[in-house]
Amino acid sequence: MSMSTTLVWKRLLGIFTKMFRLEKKIVKTLIRDHVYYPERLITDTLNIIARFGVVLILYWYVFKLNGGTINNTTFQLTAWSMFFYFSFMIFRLRDVSRFIMQDVKSGNVEVLFSKPISYLSYRFWWQIGAGLYSFVLISVVGFIALYLIVGLPATMMIPIFIPSLILTFLFSVLISLFLYSIIGLLAFWVEDVNPIFWLVDKAVMILGGSYLPIALFPVIMYKLAVFSPFGASQFMTHTVYENWSQLWLNRISIQLFWVIITGLIVWLVFVKVRKRVSINGG
Repeated sequence: MSMSTTLVWKRLLGIFTKMFRLEKKIVKTLIRDHVYYPERLITDTLNIIARFGVVLILYWYVFKLNGGTINNTTFQLTAWSMFFYFSFMIFRLRDVSRFIMQDVKSGNVEVLFSKPISYLSYRFWWQIGAGLYSFVLISVVGFIALYLIVGLPATMMIPIFIPSLILTFLFSVLISLFLYSIIGLLAFWVEDVNPIFWLVDKAVMILGGSYLPIALFPVIMYKLAVFSPFGASQFMTHTVYENWSQLWLNRISIQLFWVIITGLIVWLVFVKVRKRVSINGG
């Protein structure tokens, strides 16, 4: 690599670092707070043990009664599929809607609008920082524990698995943030967005493969899980199944479609929100 090329890369890295300096500071501050005050980590750990642990035992018994296979799916694949859902749930990206609603009700949103950072960017990075520590730690420990309990399926050792899992995870983060921020922004017109949040959150829970793995879905539910943004936000749960090597490009394309659509909706709604705040003298 020539000296000029090295300088170009250093300058680009410097520009990139300056652009995300505040976002990086937000994430680092929140992670440090959660390290020093582990109450949330303890709560999240007990939460995933109570939910995922009970569901895992239940499905182990059900698969045992059915000879170890249901709908050509093994307990091992089902366990890993549900693990990815519950692990992602610990990230708590859906809480962004509640924080936006609180900002609107308290009037804090008008103060944040005047800051040099974009309000939505601030809320997104705050939510990522708030959930990152628990998510990483619990996911790593949970991965090791589940590996020791049920083993690692062959489908998770194919070359495309890790790259496709990373892509589906990143797109899932974006879809989740966009989807729930749309709900939060509705607080500018609707006093309480919780009923809308509950409907969307339950749709994500059902179509994401939380308590009923997607491999066991009826045909109609499976299509909804594949083609709706609710199911697309949880495509990590699809990555462990045997047909993933044939379907991964299709599923990532669907996710990219919903990233664009939900991102566009967020932008349009936010433009209306800014005008509404300006008109009302915010």
